[in-house]
Amino acid sequence: MSDKRKLFLKILKVELEETENDIAVLKNVCHERYEKGEITQYVDRENEAFFHHEISCIKKLIPALDDFDTESYQDNDEFVSGLKVFLEGFVKENQFPHAISLITDHKIQKVVKYIF
Repeated sequence: MSDKRKLFLKILKVELEETENDIAVLKNVCHERYEKGEITQYVDRENEAFFHHEISCIKKLIPALDDFDTESYQDNDEFVSGLKVFLEGFVKENQFPHAISLITDHKIQKVVKYIF
C-alpha cells in the first residue's frame, strides 16, 4: 500500500511541475499579445506578476509533499482526503491564492484515476 502512495505523490509532483510549465507557456502567450499591441503594458505587467506568483507558489508546494506522511491512513480514500487537508492547510498557512488549492485538487483527482 505504501508503495502506491509514494508513487501517487511522485506522479502528483510531476503533474504540478507540468502545471508550472503550462503557466509559463501562458505567460509567454500573453507577452506575445503585448508585443503585437493587443494588450497594454500595464496588462502585460499584471499578467507577468500573476503568473510568476502562481509558479512560485507551486514551486514551494512541491517539496512540501515530502513532509506528508503516507503511512497514517488506513485506506486510499482517507489518504486522498488527508492529502487534500494537508495541501489546503499549506496553501492557507503560506497565504497562497485559492487557485492553488483548486489546481492541486484537480491534479489529485487526476492522479487518483492513474493509481487507485
